[in-house]
Amino acid sequence: MVKRIEPFSQQGVGKIRESYTNNTGVSFREVFEAKLKTSQINLSKHAQERILLRGIEIGEKEVDGINKAIDLAGSKGVRDSLVIVNDKAFVVNIPTRTIITAIDKEDLKNRIFTNIDGVVIL
Repeated sequence: MVKRIEPFSQQGVGKIRESYTNNTGVSFREVFEAKLKTSQINLSKHAQERILLRGIEIGEKEVDGINKAIDLAGSKGVRDSLVIVNDKAFVVNIPTRTIITAIDKEDLKNRIFTNIDGVVIL
């Protein structure tokens, strides 16, 4: 049996909002949406093809590193960055949090990266 969830009244929603606001005045929803926004990384079609073709494994460490690099580069006004994490390189569009291409350690030699305005090495 499926239990139906009834909508909250506006008064009930206000009480919930108040109860999920910490001492800084930031609501739970604002914190949650900010965290969700900063943890999302998109892959371009080109990047998906390169990752499959080159057999690049992207684990939790790489994802965390890329997120950190995006935040650092974004704070400096960088738009397109080369991000190097664990001997893997990623060209990332910072405003859209999109990986444009991915390169493994073996393919990094004798490479020229163009159309970037920042590099983050972690």
